[in-house]
Amino acid sequence: MIWVGGIVLAVALYLVGPDRFFDACLNLIDSIDAAFRNMVAELGMKTYGVVRALALAIYVVFAVLAVLASQRGQRGFWPLIVVSALFMTLIWRPFGVYPAPLNRWLAALILVVIAAVIMSQRLTVKPLRRNGSLPPYPPGHVP
Repeated sequence: MIWVGGIVLAVALYLVGPDRFFDACLNLIDSIDAAFRNMVAELGMKTYGVVRALALAIYVVFAVLAVLASQRGQRGFWPLIVVSALFMTLIWRPFGVYPAPLNRWLAALILVVIAAVIMSQRLTVKPLRRNGSLPPYPPGHVP
């Protein structure tokens, strides 16, 4: 194995030239570093769009689940109001000059994922019926 490595090194030295071998190694390291940095920057830009799309889509899922839970007699109306207010506060930017930073979108995504999971759990339990009546309509109001 050491002999094979020596032969590969000899071929590399011959192709590049013994006097330029060190410079070629440094150029190779710089190229790998630049490619890695470009890849990370590109992934960062794509991650921002993915997080925003997920946050908005899961917010819609949460809102539908909250309305369904409310219609089944579960607590869903006030969580919808509170989570909506928190979500809008996290993603809102004054004057729309710059979009909200990624960490605020991540916090909004985590908020709506937790809220959607809680609403899903509420929908899996037996619905509450008040004296055999229908669930409150509009959502959250007692008939």
